Formats: sequence, C-alpha cells, structure tokens
Amino acid sequence: MFRNFKVLLFALAIIIIAGGAYAFAATNTVPDSAAGYAASAVPGYTVTNIVYDLDADDPTLVDAITFAIAPSAETVVAAIVKVQTATGGAWTNCTLVAGVAPSMDVTCTYGALLLEDVTALNIVASSSLDPAP
Repeated sequence: MFRNFKVLLFALAIIIIAGGAYAFAATNTVPDSAAGYAASAVPGYTVTNIVYDLDADDPTLVDAITFAIAPSAETVVAAIVKVQTATGGAWTNCTLVAGVAPSMDVTCTYGALLLEDVTALNIVASSSLDPAP
C-alpha cells in the first residue's frame, strides 16, 4: 500500500511540473517576421527589377545595384538588406526606401566594383534590424 502511494505521489509531481512548464510556454508570443537568403530566389521575399547601374565614364565599373524587394506573404517588409556580388566575397549594406507598399526599393552603392568581378548576386533580407552591440 505504501509503495502505491509513492508511485501516485511521484506521478502527481510529474504532472504538476509538466503543467507548469506548459503554462509558461503557452504565454510566449512572437511577432511576425521574415528572413531569407539565396542567389535567385529569396525565401520570404520576392526580388524584382534588378538593375546594374554602370559608371557613365567607364562602363566596366558598377556604381550601384538596385532592385525592389517585397514580402512573399503577409506584409512584413524588409528592414535590412545585404548583397554579396561574389561567392565568399564581402557583404555590402544596402539602403532601403519605401516603394509601392509593401515593397521596398533597395540601392547597394559601390565605389569601383569591376563588372567582371560580379560573379554572383546573393541577397540576404530580414524584417528586423541587427541588434545594437
């Protein structure tokens, strides 16, 4: 009889602990967000109207790359966009300006990027900004 009481008490303790953990987990809420990365399709976002702005005096140089980026679903707009023009190369921070809602117009500016060095167009986009250090 005493053994059954111990088993019952142990089972009751487990149920209470599990119920308490569930109660805390059930109260968490996370706001909608989106992020994506890819060279030809950015999951979470649709990239359109890609333009390589060539230098007026030397068309072998790229002054800027511009494009529009819009959420693929819902209305979570991009807050940060970075571009890589060569696999394994440096990432460039881009400037975002509100376009036709919920689209954003993106401009990635370069000083003297050789056109021949543009071997990829990797785009990373996120709906949340980088946290402050």
